[in-house]
Amino acid sequence: MNSPDPLAPAPGQGPLDEFRSLRVELALAAAGLGTSWVIAVQNPVPSWELDLTRWINDAPDAVAAAMWPVMQFGSLAGPFVVGAALAARRTWRPLAAATVAAGVAAWFAAKGLKEIVARERPGAFIETIDNRDGSGEGLGYPSGHSAVAAAIAVTAMVALPHRWRWLAATGAGLVGVARVVYGQHLPADVVGGWSLGALIGFGALALLQRFETRVY
Repeated sequence: MNSPDPLAPAPGQGPLDEFRSLRVELALAAAGLGTSWVIAVQNPVPSWELDLTRWINDAPDAVAAAMWPVMQFGSLAGPFVVGAALAARRTWRPLAAATVAAGVAAWFAAKGLKEIVARERPGAFIETIDNRDGSGEGLGYPSGHSAVAAAIAVTAMVALPHRWRWLAATGAGLVGVARVVYGQHLPADVVGGWSLGALIGFGALALLQRFETRVY
């Protein structure tokens, strides 16, 4: 006889039930997206945002190097890496699929929103920006890396005990900060990415809850 899975939710419980204050979290994500969007369309860019960007971007090279591996979880490969780790546990495979779907959706949603807002990257506003990754050209709002990291953090949290979920949130946070350290985004770009990704992550879990009777 198989022993019960200690990480499985109670019978009839879905992935969204794992979040104790879902309405608050959704409201914060929506507010973050709306507020950051308002900031992103301002012309000129607010001076406080430029000053904050310079301060974060001025981080030592050693700090930037330490952040680089974490930053890769916000790349398009990130959802597949996390999804593969989840899929190693057979009962987590539906969650793994939701994680990959959320991350990929966040990546493309961020690209689409970039075209709508059409905000340039920091190099267009700060001549002394230290571009540690790429040319620094293109559109900045929202940060695709931040969106992907937030989306997969939200979905992956379901597989973590409550006392360890801060690790997923911290990882997503570090991805966003790293994008400013690397000179690729302004702070509002990052907040917009986090917020967009979180909303998509919750959406992926809602679909999983609708079509799966159990997550595990």
